[in-house]
Amino acid sequence: MPTTDRVPDDRGVPDPVLGEYTAMGALALTDAERWPTLDEAGLAPLVALRHHPDAPPWVHATGDRLTAADEPALAAARPADAGWIADLVARAHASVPAYRRAARAGRSGPTTPLAELPTVTRHQLVDDLAAYVPVDVPLDRVLEGTSSGSTGAALRIPLHPASVAADLVLLQRLVAEAGAVWEPDPARLGLANVVDQRAAFTYASVMTAFRRQPGAPAPLMARVNLSGWPDAASRDRFLTDLDPQVLSTSTLPLLRLLELDLALHPVAVVNGATHLPAAVRAAALARWGCPVLDLYGLRETGPVAVSAGGDGHVVVPRRVHVEILDATGAPVPDGTRGEVVVTVDENPYLPLLRYRTGDHAALVRDARGTVLVGLEGRAPVLFRAADGTARPSVDASQVLQAHGLAAYHLHQDADGSVHLRALPLRGLGADPRAAADAVARWLERPVALTVLDDVGDLGDGKPRRFSTAFSAPG
Repeated sequence: MPTTDRVPDDRGVPDPVLGEYTAMGALALTDAERWPTLDEAGLAPLVALRHHPDAPPWVHATGDRLTAADEPALAAARPADAGWIADLVARAHASVPAYRRAARAGRSGPTTPLAELPTVTRHQLVDDLAAYVPVDVPLDRVLEGTSSGSTGAALRIPLHPASVAADLVLLQRLVAEAGAVWEPDPARLGLANVVDQRAAFTYASVMTAFRRQPGAPAPLMARVNLSGWPDAASRDRFLTDLDPQVLSTSTLPLLRLLELDLALHPVAVVNGATHLPAAVRAAALARWGCPVLDLYGLRETGPVAVSAGGDGHVVVPRRVHVEILDATGAPVPDGTRGEVVVTVDENPYLPLLRYRTGDHAALVRDARGTVLVGLEGRAPVLFRAADGTARPSVDASQVLQAHGLAAYHLHQDADGSVHLRALPLRGLGADPRAAADAVARWLERPVALTVLDDVGDLGDGKPRRFSTAFSAPG
């Protein structure tokens, strides 16, 4: 039965469970280890950025971990040869535990056509990620990425430094194909990853993958939180002084940037993580007159497709293959809507065969290549606090996951009442009541709680984590 509790009274203070967002609270590496190819002179611009008089409080420190041996491969574009899918199927059956088991049982083998292989779901990765990691890949360079997913079940993804850097190289290529020039400019920040939330990882870094030759200067980047400065004037001075060449963000922070009306001159704006409404794209284009790219992908797969004009998402020029399946898992004709299923071979630690994204689109083929039309991905959701202010759902996802919930759905009615339906993650000390209390502190409203026994109780299809009677922007 739903229960309602009082609103805990520590408003305005990040929830105590978010200790990982304490500034510089978990430093483990030196800068020399974060950037093995940079000497003291190469790190000097980074030091200056960290100590900029208007810099935000940096919460984290991170580097790309690239070695000199990685640079030649990143500098050369790797074409997707026609036989890469068959090669991946064969390699998976030789080295990926899940497919090795299938081969021993006679269910599939190294020559099985892709379309005859079973699909892979997010829940399978959550339950047994190791079964999809090749046994013959050295794990000495694993980086960890996290993905909250549509259900809120956190998934830790093993990433390789070179594949992470390759995403940036791809982004530079996509910006160029959209008609903009993105070359290193020592007078400007190369890239600003902009968020706007109560607590966030913020850091300054160096993009050594962008160097034109070993030893050449590398552009800087920073992940910044628009709500993370002690005062707005410092934030505005920092952003205008560094004038980022590329703004990488999502819909709600992009709207906030537009409202701030700062003297910025981006060569491109890249939206990710959430759907980009046409009105928001148009507003950014009118303000800055630069390409506005909507990049679709998942942490598990990396970038999948990009929309440069709002007329469909073109599958990126990498080892990425997209199918559209119906609810039974059968392929649908081109032009028919269905679930987006991705095969990708870019991350050596997690090659994926027929991964079900839970997102939906129709597939068409034209002069641009393979295009996803009408893509329904992740939409931004705003909640209303007791004082009437809008709060982005990303703030809630941080505390809900930290309380050990395997999945959840948070809903707010038009009258402001809030209801959390939560599925605890068994065996990890999950506390749904504490999670509801965290949301109550965040919104300064009582939160009704229903504890679920099975993820199926969240409904059919791709369960949404957040919904509200209030409209999303655009």
